[in-house]
Amino acid sequence: MKIGFSIALGFGVLFVTAARLDAVMFLDTQDPTHNTTTPGDNSGWQYEGKFMSFLGVPIAPHFFITAKHFGGSVGNTFDFHGDIYTTIAFHDSPTTDLRIWEVDHAKPFPTYAPLSSGVADMGAVATVFGRGTQRGDEVFVGPELKGWKWGPGDGVKRWGRNKVENSHAGGPTVGELLYCDFDQPGISGECHLSVGDSGGGLFVLESGLWRLAGIHYAVDGPFRYPFTLPTFSAALFDVGGLEYADGPSWVFLADVPDNKESSFYSSRISASLPWITMKAPEVTSLALENYGAWQRLYFSPMQIALPLETGPLADFDHDGIGNLLEFALNLDPIFNENLILTPAMGLRGLPVVRLETDAGMERLTIEFVRRTAASGAGLTYIPQFSADLANWEAVGTTTVTAINPRWERVKVVDTLTTLDGTLRFARLHVSLP
Repeated sequence: MKIGFSIALGFGVLFVTAARLDAVMFLDTQDPTHNTTTPGDNSGWQYEGKFMSFLGVPIAPHFFITAKHFGGSVGNTFDFHGDIYTTIAFHDSPTTDLRIWEVDHAKPFPTYAPLSSGVADMGAVATVFGRGTQRGDEVFVGPELKGWKWGPGDGVKRWGRNKVENSHAGGPTVGELLYCDFDQPGISGECHLSVGDSGGGLFVLESGLWRLAGIHYAVDGPFRYPFTLPTFSAALFDVGGLEYADGPSWVFLADVPDNKESSFYSSRISASLPWITMKAPEVTSLALENYGAWQRLYFSPMQIALPLETGPLADFDHDGIGNLLEFALNLDPIFNENLILTPAMGLRGLPVVRLETDAGMERLTIEFVRRTAASGAGLTYIPQFSADLANWEAVGTTTVTAINPRWERVKVVDTLTTLDGTLRFARLHVSLP
């Protein structure tokens, strides 16, 4: 059974079945600095821009998508990593809470988020983004902790994780919604949403690529203690023993041993793809992405103007991996890590070099991910082997495994064996044209 959910209109709350959305709150911590920087796995942080007090996601060269219910006016600006875009029109979905904003055509987005087809939505571990409240006061029923009220709003962009439980029919003007429960215990990074998260994105991993699957719309609530006022909004992992608003009525849920989680809801992108492609005809399955476009997903114009920090040979996050290699190997240039690719299944990371048995002979192998020729990256990847670290040769047998239109996994097996103590070394040379 789903409990009632709430929606927001502008800055006032209309309880059609509950409360206004606006910020990521966590199960495991109330630290206001938690998850306020990139997750580091390219799971959508780079595609989120600030619009008014909320978020939006570019989906085409001149269009971004967000929630309809908090409003806005033509002429409002969209802040995409410090680059400012001016809106010239908006397009409202008649059957959902989605709104597509159009920006000045003289200044297109350099690249944009891929959209979910829907095939991987259900059961996915999603990354969600928002701006808004911190975790507030504890909610108890008797001696039992049930969750936390919404705390102070600070407008800080945060991210969290949750599992997409299923979809929910929201009605003729709401459309299909994806929903996530606030579980206790939950997954790593388990989160709920609150006022300020409206318009933020819910991203799922589909065919090895993080894609926009939802735009945040509503949460369950408000709540109250039985037959008493005031009401309150909260992130609750168990609503047992409380009442929740169901339209004009209040419904009591008995406090039973099993938790009854509250949920948050996001407008499902895949259910609106025909409308999205009609209103934003520039939408394609995947944007071309060269180094300059990729830079603008992570750096501000002021940072990009400093090539010693953000140029191909620089190492912005000081993790020993140059920006060009971060671009080439699906890494995040603002997240300090030395991730090595997981053989045969990894999607990102430094090349993995291993000694393997091939046809009864031990040979050195190098495996890495690379951007496809069709991705628009313009990169050249040359795997090489050497016996002395001085003379390198591009030799070996290559196997290529397609991941998605943007990425593929490459494995090269050395032509020589390591019999009789022969030394062999491997490296990957990457260059821009």
